[in-house]
Amino acid sequence: MLIALSSAKGAPGVTTTGLALTLSWPRGVVLAELDPAGGDVLAGYGRAQLTAGGLADLEFVARRGQMAGQLDAHLLQLDAAGRARLLPGLADPATARHVDWERLATVLASMEDGAVDVVADCGRLRAEHFPHAVVRRAAAVVVVTGSTLRAVRAAAQAVAEFREEGSGLAPHPGAVAAIVIGPGEPYGEREIADALGVPVVGVLPRDPRAAAVLGDGAPAGRLFTQSALLRAARSVAVRLVEFAEAHEGRLTPPPATRSAPETTVGGGRGR
Repeated sequence: MLIALSSAKGAPGVTTTGLALTLSWPRGVVLAELDPAGGDVLAGYGRAQLTAGGLADLEFVARRGQMAGQLDAHLLQLDAAGRARLLPGLADPATARHVDWERLATVLASMEDGAVDVVADCGRLRAEHFPHAVVRRAAAVVVVTGSTLRAVRAAAQAVAEFREEGSGLAPHPGAVAAIVIGPGEPYGEREIADALGVPVVGVLPRDPRAAAVLGDGAPAGRLFTQSALLRAARSVAVRLVEFAEAHEGRLTPPPATRSAPETTVGGGRGR
């Protein structure tokens, strides 16, 4: 099941949200960094870990064969159990123009024959080379927003663009939802849902200490998994899975693809 995360403008924390959700996901999951502006997880949470894998290398080797058969070799482990994995994003944003988003969307939407979910960090809507094809194949499209007036107004415009009748980017209008970062600044979950016209599948608190672990590679500490951010992320992940599953049946099933036996590149950092 493919779930696309995006934002309107500004920096509401899409990557941190995607990483928090992935580490809290109730089943096997891959975080795919598809932001055309480049990937940040390895530089932050990965503490500048270098790898031969990732989106750019996957695109390069896929030109010689099937992308589905190459995907597993370009995933990194995010947790000790190997339940959460990462497809690192582009190191050079200039290479975004060369990515075959349509082919990638097909592979991600049928990851391991649907046995593994994919949370795709698609970055900011209207960015150059935005992965429209990935959004169109997603079971759910989630706009990540803050709770200020400016943030909500921008999110409302993004939601309208995703849901536009006949030409919207989302697979269908009902597939769009929102996640709110820092509710009550000043608007709450219900007010934001009314303003956007889509359900809010959850809220995440502003938790600078936990966010620094995810975004900047700060030491996690033994209480990291019990931080306010991770506790909230576990609840949001469950609600998001339920929302996506309710809409997945309305998608046209992609052609079946089978992955090669799993080989991860490098060692992930368990938390």
